[in-house]
Amino acid sequence: MRDHSRSMVSRRSILRAAGLGAAATAGLGLSGALPSSAAAATTASQLSRVDAAFIRRGLVHCAWVPQANDNRWQPSPQRFKDSGFTTPTFYDPPLWDTALLAGLPGYTWAAAKGPAGYHLSPGTPPDLSAPVLSADQRTRADDLITMCFGDEDPYNQQQLDWLVQLTAKLRQEAPRALMHTNQYAGQWNDAQLKNYMAVVKPDLLTFDEYNFSMRSNHVGGSVTGLYNNTARYRWLAMGGNDQTFTSPIAFGQYTMGFCSGDAPSQEGGRYIVSESEQSLVSYVTWALGGKWLNLFRWEKDAHPTSLLVHKDANSTPTVQAQRYATLNQRMKAFSPYLTRLHSKQAFIALGRNPGGYNSQPWLDVFSPSLDPGTRLSAIAAANAGGANDGLPGDVVVGTFRPIPNMSAQESAGLFTDPDTPVFMVVNALAVPNTDKTDEHATGGSLTDTAQNVTLTFDLSDGSVRPDQLRMLNAATNQVTTPALTSLGNGRYSLRKYMGGGTGELFWWQLG
Repeated sequence: MRDHSRSMVSRRSILRAAGLGAAATAGLGLSGALPSSAAAATTASQLSRVDAAFIRRGLVHCAWVPQANDNRWQPSPQRFKDSGFTTPTFYDPPLWDTALLAGLPGYTWAAAKGPAGYHLSPGTPPDLSAPVLSADQRTRADDLITMCFGDEDPYNQQQLDWLVQLTAKLRQEAPRALMHTNQYAGQWNDAQLKNYMAVVKPDLLTFDEYNFSMRSNHVGGSVTGLYNNTARYRWLAMGGNDQTFTSPIAFGQYTMGFCSGDAPSQEGGRYIVSESEQSLVSYVTWALGGKWLNLFRWEKDAHPTSLLVHKDANSTPTVQAQRYATLNQRMKAFSPYLTRLHSKQAFIALGRNPGGYNSQPWLDVFSPSLDPGTRLSAIAAANAGGANDGLPGDVVVGTFRPIPNMSAQESAGLFTDPDTPVFMVVNALAVPNTDKTDEHATGGSLTDTAQNVTLTFDLSDGSVRPDQLRMLNAATNQVTTPALTSLGNGRYSLRKYMGGGTGELFWWQLG
């Protein structure tokens, strides 16, 4: 991994409109396949609590919602259903809202700044003698999907001691819930995260960083910081709490629900993310194996920070709210497939900018040898929308294999061969709108940033036929058999039109 140093943006800094310094990261091979020692490891015949939770509940896109009061707006149950978000996340005491959840039967819920709605600090130590869940929360303990203890709290030994005890209590009171903490990107270095994982044994790693603002400049439409942070957490999660790469845990990140200023840390500014920027965070997370997203945040109606609602009598949804609803619908289609997969590889085909190729992030540049099972021999992109001066943008690819030793019921008949090669291809070209302050502006739409991505496959060894390729059409939730073009000598190509920041899921149907 290259030695990079870059400015990180924390949610706490957003709340107090202050900037953050650069974060140190250790040198990990973030993008590679599993170490050879893991390939020969014997996988337990029973699903981990993490894999079981996401297979049971699906991919999640939570959303921070406030406690209802006179100064802040909260979605009605119907508005929340219409949004496609899966999980209201409570972060103010008492981390519960009876009326909202009563209108969301069967929905999961989550909590941040647990167990009581405060940061974990010497000034507000948790009451370790009390239950983690309140009486109200216990009424729907089975629907609690994630509990984040504290939020963006500094690393220290006292916190680890608290977390060990809180985690044990949570697993007794809500056995199906997943425990995690959350840091802004780079807040804890790799050594600290690994020690936390070894001591506390979380189920999930999460981070927040917001990449877009009035002054952000992603040369060539390449959002390098997003790639790097997602790759870093992917690799740590793949290593598992013991870092042996035999028992991976889950990971995910926050999505952007506010208008920023000159820097992403300035909540309450005028910057409105474009459609390609908005889509890219979700798709990069999914392609690299993440299964958890959480929107920060679905508020406030009392001042112009919300990306989701207008400050009017009806709290009318914005264009961006409608786009999140579409993204969440796509997530619902991907969910049965991605929740039954473990990440194997992640790589990039670099796009161009007027000065040459885009800078390489902490991802390997595509080579057929990175995952031969995909049969990919070449990846090429041609600009179809005109953004980025008509130059091609990045293409990010994540590859997967089915979770080992799923029962027939757990696999749901989706991946009947444990060696099924699966891969998600993302058109990662994302640029801002021409008018960065207008929700209806163009320039960074899916159409403006569209690319024709050509995938070339080498099937010359005869192990698979061209009619065995499958693709999930997430818009229709239908599995199709794409028609490949023969290039001769066992080579075939497929050209797919993809909007900026979006992707497609493919696999070879073996057998």
